[in-house]
Amino acid sequence: MQEIVIIGGGYAFWEIHELIEDINEKSPRYKVIGILDDNTALHGTSLKEIPVLGPVAKAKTLPASVKFIFAIGSFRTRIIRSKILEALQLPEERFETLIHPTAKVFSTAKVGHGCIIHYGTVVFNHTRIESFAIIAASCVIAVNNLIGRGSLMGSSITTTTGVKVGPYSFIGSGTNIGENVEIGPGAQVGMGSLILKDVKEGIFVLGNPPRMLDKIDVPADIIQEWEVTKNSTK
Repeated sequence: MQEIVIIGGGYAFWEIHELIEDINEKSPRYKVIGILDDNTALHGTSLKEIPVLGPVAKAKTLPASVKFIFAIGSFRTRIIRSKILEALQLPEERFETLIHPTAKVFSTAKVGHGCIIHYGTVVFNHTRIESFAIIAASCVIAVNNLIGRGSLMGSSITTTTGVKVGPYSFIGSGTNIGENVEIGPGAQVGMGSLILKDVKEGIFVLGNPPRMLDKIDVPADIIQEWEVTKNSTK
């Protein structure tokens, strides 16, 4: 079985643990051997009988045979996720992608490293999901979408054809996104929104019709990388 270390001992850990249990119940694949978290209060303790081995930086010292699950992320930490991954300096191939057995990913869709796709989600044909994206339960990701690196998508989201969701953005549960709409890097869409027009980078919108509530600065390298990614044909 593949040995796994989960990076992050917060709320996301519990979701990941049960996702792995569901995968293993259908076909045993993973053995979780540890957790890494920067909360020193967790060091030396265990969660679900899995030991907390130390801080996140310890990942670089573990054997090359060990793979990781990146379980850090919320709307508050969506940009910080990129900094943690950058600091780790680990090859993307060291991060395992988890797809719940009830999810459906069409054969022409592409899913990168370190992604997490939860219960009941459908990813339609010719859609590309970049590495470290997380898609929660019961989402419908339509044809020819591009879901950017490190983006976070809540439950019961529906997209239509040609949608682009920028890197390290956050889409709240129950959101519907119209055809060919682009959500910019680092943007945030509040739960239950209807998005029929593009949302610029770093903007927080909410509602139907959506209104702007806030804006954050998005690092230039994330914006530049997105321009390359969305214009590539890989």
